[in-house]
Amino acid sequence: MSQDILTSTFLRLRGRLRATARRVLADDSSADDALQEAFFKLWQRRQSIESRAQAEGLTVVAVRNSCIDQLRRNSRRAECPIDPVAEEVADTDPQSDRAELYESVRAIINGQLSERERQVITMRDTQGYSFAEIAAELNITETNARMILSRARKAVREIYLSSKK
Repeated sequence: MSQDILTSTFLRLRGRLRATARRVLADDSSADDALQEAFFKLWQRRQSIESRAQAEGLTVVAVRNSCIDQLRRNSRRAECPIDPVAEEVADTDPQSDRAELYESVRAIINGQLSERERQVITMRDTQGYSFAEIAAELNITETNARMILSRARKAVREIYLSSKK
């Protein structure tokens, strides 16, 4: 009986669940994978499902958790902490190799930015801090942390490009 309840509930909610998964994961194949993974996990627990309401609740939670798991698996840290800046600069100067570019950017950060700019750009891009964590650590607002980071990245970009001319 619980097998029928789970299957009918999942099929009835499938369209809504897929739309939600697609919004979270931003593509159809990832959404389908999340639905399949959620159903698989529920299927393993099918004997413990006693009612349609329970099946519906578990189905929604399982799809949500599956989407979160997939986002976590797909997210990865950038190999080069200053990658957004490096890619912009690399597009304008195709002769540079990545190691040289990285060292140039690192030297600019360490030698030509203010202490506060250096702290914020290092905390965000190298250590992976959130803006809330940066703000708490440096005793500033999140908006201020975003502004400092933006200005620091702009300064690095401008200094690097002017040094290549």
